[in-house]
Amino acid sequence: MILSVKFRFVFIKGKRVGSTSAEMALSTICGPDDVVTPLAPIDELARMRLGGRAQNYASDRAREQAYIENIQRTPDRELPGISVPKERYYNHMSLCEVIDEFGPGLADYKLLCVERSPFSKILSWANWLASSDEYLAGGRLQRDLLALRRAIDRIFETGDFTGVRNIDLYRGQDGSVAVRAMRYENLERDLSAFFRSLGVAETPKLPHAKEGLLSDRLDPREFFSAEQRQMINEAFSEEFEIFGYPRVP
Repeated sequence: MILSVKFRFVFIKGKRVGSTSAEMALSTICGPDDVVTPLAPIDELARMRLGGRAQNYASDRAREQAYIENIQRTPDRELPGISVPKERYYNHMSLCEVIDEFGPGLADYKLLCVERSPFSKILSWANWLASSDEYLAGGRLQRDLLALRRAIDRIFETGDFTGVRNIDLYRGQDGSVAVRAMRYENLERDLSAFFRSLGVAETPKLPHAKEGLLSDRLDPREFFSAEQRQMINEAFSEEFEIFGYPRVP
């Protein structure tokens, strides 16, 4: 999550939509008073190399500095042992939580997010659950389709497939959703357009954090049963309508 006083925008971070990459790029233009919440250590390290960093998210600045220094001195394979701080402001914070913490002064701030097709999000979510340990230790997300299918079955058995339903994160206190949604499939273009709207002359490059199996290129019919597709269409109905992605019968 980013709350930029300098540019007067709030970036709400959804799950499995490429939001970490967008957040990394956005944080490089932030001013000293802006709130930038901490990422997983392997991603925070990559962000620091780009010129951004977590800041102003805790009531105690010493704890923020300790998190950064701990990441810098820890070998990549040991980074998963460092816990991501959850302080006043944290990673996947909802808009309502941000307003409650910051106060009513956000009324004229731009609200920004990244979104993608629910089918792609769920495929990405299943792949993340199957291989996140390797990624967080400095490796890559796997592209093992057999492991992916097994993970899909598990998240439908438990109901965890709704874990990437992000719509409620973007709601204002009146329940409405008024957000500028950058589309995952056009993220570099949409992010550049947003930077230009802020008057940022030199557009920061978009990194590719958590790059996995490129689920947008996969046919949902090959991975989800008819019953599962119907469950997705129903559970994510509001996202299909607001963000304009097609349902798959």
